[in-house]
Amino acid sequence: MTTTTSHQTEGPTFLAFLRRELAPREGRMRAVWRITACSVVIVALGMVFQIPILGYLAYMVFLVSREESAATLMTAIAGMIAATLAVALSLLFYVVDAGEPGLRLPLLALSTFIAMFFARTSTLGPIAFLAGFVLVMSQTLIDDFPSTEFLVRFLLWLWIVVALPTFVTVMVDMVWGVNPARQLRTRADELLRQTAAALAGRSDADPVKLREEVVDTMALHEHAALWDKRLKAKTIVDLAMLEALATLLSLLFLLPKDTPSVARLPVASAVDACRDALMAGTVPKVGVCVVDESVLAALDNNSRPVVLALVRTASKLLQSATERPAADAPVVKAKRLFVADAFTNRSYARFALKTTLAVMLAYIAYSLLDWPGIRTAITTCFFVALGTMAETLHKLSLRLAGAIAGGIVAGLSIVYLLPHMTDIGSLSLLIAVMAALCAWVATSSELLAYAGIQMVFAFYLGILGDYAPTTDLTSLRDRVVGILLGNVLMSLVFSTLWPVTALQVVRSSMSRALGLLATLVSDVTDKNGPKRLAVVQEMTRSHKLASLALFERAFLPGTTNAPSGTLTLRQLDRVASAVFVVQAQASAVTEDSNVVDGRGVAAHWLSETAARTNEGRPPPRWTGEGTGAVAAPRAGREAMACLWTEVADVAPGG
Repeated sequence: MTTTTSHQTEGPTFLAFLRRELAPREGRMRAVWRITACSVVIVALGMVFQIPILGYLAYMVFLVSREESAATLMTAIAGMIAATLAVALSLLFYVVDAGEPGLRLPLLALSTFIAMFFARTSTLGPIAFLAGFVLVMSQTLIDDFPSTEFLVRFLLWLWIVVALPTFVTVMVDMVWGVNPARQLRTRADELLRQTAAALAGRSDADPVKLREEVVDTMALHEHAALWDKRLKAKTIVDLAMLEALATLLSLLFLLPKDTPSVARLPVASAVDACRDALMAGTVPKVGVCVVDESVLAALDNNSRPVVLALVRTASKLLQSATERPAADAPVVKAKRLFVADAFTNRSYARFALKTTLAVMLAYIAYSLLDWPGIRTAITTCFFVALGTMAETLHKLSLRLAGAIAGGIVAGLSIVYLLPHMTDIGSLSLLIAVMAALCAWVATSSELLAYAGIQMVFAFYLGILGDYAPTTDLTSLRDRVVGILLGNVLMSLVFSTLWPVTALQVVRSSMSRALGLLATLVSDVTDKNGPKRLAVVQEMTRSHKLASLALFERAFLPGTTNAPSGTLTLRQLDRVASAVFVVQAQASAVTEDSNVVDGRGVAAHWLSETAARTNEGRPPPRWTGEGTGAVAAPRAGREAMACLWTEVADVAPGG
């Protein structure tokens, strides 16, 4: 499968990737100092009050900290609920299995399965995942304590290990954190600026990346609406603006490079007007986007329908921006507890079963070897389990690289630094330096961030094993070995038992996008914004997963390339853009019976292509029957001609 856009002829080098991910950006240093300050405070408190498992205590700061305050608070609340639930269930389980080792294994397996199943299917997934992880880890500690009294005492301390860093992190974040509403405003400003530049031809920014930022901005808006009730009242109009922006970016795939600036600039100016109005909190100075008729007449048949679609979409953007200051109708959505196919789609149960098997193998391995120091294998199995092999192996790679890097720094610190440290002040300085370094990596994109979290985890477990300076490398060795064991087990289980490749999920996502496009082209009313946004979301997910497919090559050879002739992401982007062009010509299209027939043919082809794409087969043949509207010069017919051109480029026989 072709997974790159047209301007990408080869992937970036690893060093270029690191330079891009680790480059300074607005707000990064602020986040680093916030995490560093919390880490130092937590380690100092842990040392003073001798709180057990100090490494995990400090590690919680990295798990709770998020990019903005609302996300941090939501993570903290979920973490506290999960910890409380896990401690309560652990106490209950101790009554049953503390003296019955034969019951412990099935209870561990059941707990893992339920937690991972809920993590994939329920809106309570994060809480279920964290509760399951803490519950399983607490059950594995039974054999390490001389009596249940010490075990229960340790378990209650475990609640403090979660609660204390969570509380400190939230308090610091409330004072020094990023206001999500302000961050939303900044991101919207930058997104509109880049979109206007791309439309005007002043920038060669990748529309795929900009469209991905639109999808990310939707999630940020949801957090900001929880923080600022005024934003919640504007949710409907804000989503309409984001949908229009995503449509504009999608149409760029079809806009010819040689389109004259006189046709581009009015659209770019409309986006700039929306940007100015959004920043000032007023209505735009212009209410509609207009391109002179003489300019439209001078365009060729390839450019004209796309420019018309851009103009009409920009006008919708202006309309939403005009309505925004007075908007007061929030979106009210009834959230389901489970996804629609939670109990009919076998992939969820298979995912939970694979993770359970890996966790149980890790538990049995270190129990049989009598090597409790490699218990981090279970932690690895929990935290790297994801839906596809590509995602799992990507996270495994980051965890392994981060653990090795953090372990090396911890080892050097144990040998050369810790013997010379005599007080909390010197230890705090070491913690601050390493926390700042790891926080810088952890504030990268999702392609690299997890490596920073694993670096600090390995470092903390290595040097914070006791309340006095340590010179023993055994603990550090054991924990790194546990991480390696967890990586091996997860790789073996997920690559041999019902392997789910990124290509399979990409095909499924592309198929859903094509099905939505079929409904869009057959219903050209002007109320399909949510469907267009859903198409953009599916295509964004496809591009993200396709970029991770390289992680599967070593484990699943021959599965990373699509069969010859199947639809590519690049082709899907262009077909979707052509459907959006047809949508933008709603009033013109419905006036001509030939165009109506053409829409029916297009909808049938898209529906059949959706089914074939999901099965990994090429699109159906295209004969051109039912497309007589192509030859006519009217706007609606030109829009259909644009769609048929893209179909002809994709379908066999075109």
